[in-house]
Amino acid sequence: MKKIVLFILAVLGAAALGSVLQSLFNLTAIAALTDAIALPLWFQTIGYDLIYFMPVLAAILLPVMLISLLITALLHRYLKLSLLAASFGVTVLGTWLALLIINHFAPMPTLIALNRSTVGTLLLLCCSGSAVVIFQYLTHKRRLR
Repeated sequence: MKKIVLFILAVLGAAALGSVLQSLFNLTAIAALTDAIALPLWFQTIGYDLIYFMPVLAAILLPVMLISLLITALLHRYLKLSLLAASFGVTVLGTWLALLIINHFAPMPTLIALNRSTVGTLLLLCCSGSAVVIFQYLTHKRRLR
């Protein structure tokens, strides 16, 4: 039960961070086209995205992170790869593949605005990869290699 709760928290944490990053990227792009945006509007937009976009991102990340954990377990068991490094790498690759599929089928502009730039994509990949690494760290009693 503890692992399930920690996994759900990892997914929600990655989705929340990704959602906030997306809000900040969007607001920065809008501010570059117009005058300065008032600080209350920044907070309002971030709150809106946390309520309405975070669940969408969580729905995308949940299966990616779950499948990544299964693949990582196999890699760690049979190839003796570092659990944390393999977790990060497999999750990043899985998230990147999911983003490619979403961008292929979603109409332009892309569903996830953060994914429109290389920096944004890398930040989103780091959100999911880091969340899985933290999950692995918290759920393994033995020393992680």
